[in-house]
Amino acid sequence: MGRGLLANSALASGGYHLMPLAVTDDSNPVTLFWQNLTVTPHQKAHCRPQPVLNDISGTLQPGTLVALMGPSGAGKTTLMSTLAYRKCDKMTITGDVRVNGCPLGPYMYNISGYIYQDELLPESITVREHLELMANLKLGKQVPTDEKRTMIAEILSMTGLEKCAGTRLVGGAGIGKTLSGGEKKRLAFAVEMLSRPRFLFCDEPTTGLDSYSARQLVAMMKGLTRRGTTVLCSIHQPAEDLFREFDSVILLTGGRTGFIGAPQEAVEFFRLQGLECDAGYNTADFLVKALATSVPTKGNSFTTGALCPNTICNCYEASEAAQRQEALISAEQYRTATGRQNSLLLKQLATDGNRCWFYTLLWLVYRNLLQSHRNPKLQYFKVIQRVAIALLVGLCFSDAIEMTQKGIQAMQGIIFLIVSENTFLPMYAALSHFPESFPLFQREKKANLYSTTQFYLAHILSMSPFVLLETCAFILIVYFLANLRPTLLGLLVTVVVSVLVMNVSIACGCFFSTLFPSIASAMSYLVPFDYILMITSGIFIKIWSMPTYLRWMPFISWMMFASEAISIAQWDGVKSIECSNIIPSVCLHNGEQVLEQYSFSSTHLRTDFLALVGQYFIYHTLALLCLAKRVSST
Repeated sequence: MGRGLLANSALASGGYHLMPLAVTDDSNPVTLFWQNLTVTPHQKAHCRPQPVLNDISGTLQPGTLVALMGPSGAGKTTLMSTLAYRKCDKMTITGDVRVNGCPLGPYMYNISGYIYQDELLPESITVREHLELMANLKLGKQVPTDEKRTMIAEILSMTGLEKCAGTRLVGGAGIGKTLSGGEKKRLAFAVEMLSRPRFLFCDEPTTGLDSYSARQLVAMMKGLTRRGTTVLCSIHQPAEDLFREFDSVILLTGGRTGFIGAPQEAVEFFRLQGLECDAGYNTADFLVKALATSVPTKGNSFTTGALCPNTICNCYEASEAAQRQEALISAEQYRTATGRQNSLLLKQLATDGNRCWFYTLLWLVYRNLLQSHRNPKLQYFKVIQRVAIALLVGLCFSDAIEMTQKGIQAMQGIIFLIVSENTFLPMYAALSHFPESFPLFQREKKANLYSTTQFYLAHILSMSPFVLLETCAFILIVYFLANLRPTLLGLLVTVVVSVLVMNVSIACGCFFSTLFPSIASAMSYLVPFDYILMITSGIFIKIWSMPTYLRWMPFISWMMFASEAISIAQWDGVKSIECSNIIPSVCLHNGEQVLEQYSFSSTHLRTDFLALVGQYFIYHTLALLCLAKRVSST
């Protein structure tokens, strides 16, 4: 099979068979270089920010394993995210970064992978399901399903995840076994291998792992380089044997380049500067400490000498290693100028990343539905809760609804309960929906797996079946237990309006959750808004008796439109209401008088439906715009 895996020898360190994907064409190597690269945070008022990366140059050669090292704050993560085109919009980037002569651009999403230091994984789905989902999001429908399944099976074997293929990624109490830290790291590699990247950027992948798991990961990265993938890995204090596995090392300090070259060449370079690593001392620790310490101290780490990091960077710029990097950059520029560089390969890879918009949306909806099904607390418990409330409400009003003056109060009371029950619980439940999923969305969005619109629509569509189920169950139970008007039109209007109310409430909750940075702040602003909804519902006060300057409030209250629509369904056409033992001046003789009592009109039914549908789209549009703005500002 053309896209199959070619078996290699087992790794002595981990026992996993690294079987590189044969689709990578080593005859078309891909080289990345950066020249005079400077990355600076956006300037703030009365403050001139210092560059995070300051006029640095270097190259990544095809099929090499490169260690990116330096003290904290040296700019390692910034360099990786810039080269991977996962840069932050709050940074200003100058200089030249090219891949095979092409300026850095969105095509990097299709030819590179990025593994973060901390793993963010969707809850309640298994390893195999996660790989299947990511394969469809990354590869689209251009790759046949059978081929994807074969690829996933071989990658599971390659990464040693076969035994835990049915294990859930993460989960709460009662979920059972979940992945360990090392398994999560291997899963991150497995996901990136699905798209056969030319570049793989790893942000401290060995942090928090034991030495055995760290050796497994480094061996996997080394195996990827054998099929032409270039791996750039920021790493913190690797063991001596792991450090020797790297083909090259990039040392940064204070946003400048301390050295680029082979690990042994780095040791020799520092020795020429008067900084020599004692025998038995960890080489990586020696290099990082030399770049972090202004004045090296005598002892186990150094023999003699005193150089500040800036002096080391200056010495590197005049060294043979720096001249070699400049020569490699010049060679790449020459090949580009003479048309010898294979830029057509990048264009082809960029077009291969085009995915069907609706196909991606379908798989996002499937993932959300799978999570909801696996975690009953998310949806099924809500259905049970709603059924219990419906039984309580229906039984309490079972003998109160009648065509009398007392029955009018009971009818309007149960209408308010129906509307408010479908307003407040769904609205507050929606507040936590996007804040909880935002970190994972932000990361997958940076990887260009899907758009903000697809993410938002997937969540709304995946909630729809449960919204319909719990609303219909609630209304049907209340309607028949409370003996509401026994007409098909009355039942249909009540059910449809209740479904619309719940959807509008969820849309409003989504708007508040995306407008404010935290659930606490969203709730603090939502509570006053709730009072507007209740006051203008039409149950407590005649709408048009409100002061003129407050007459706008009912038009933002879907509770008013919903209460009016359900009241019309229950009272329109009622010709006679009993007035016994009631003073004639306050007796309401028919349904039209009841509607007028609450400032409602039977001619407004179509307007009520249009208003509810309009508010549904308005709140969702505002929520989507707020979410897009929030993503762009992070």
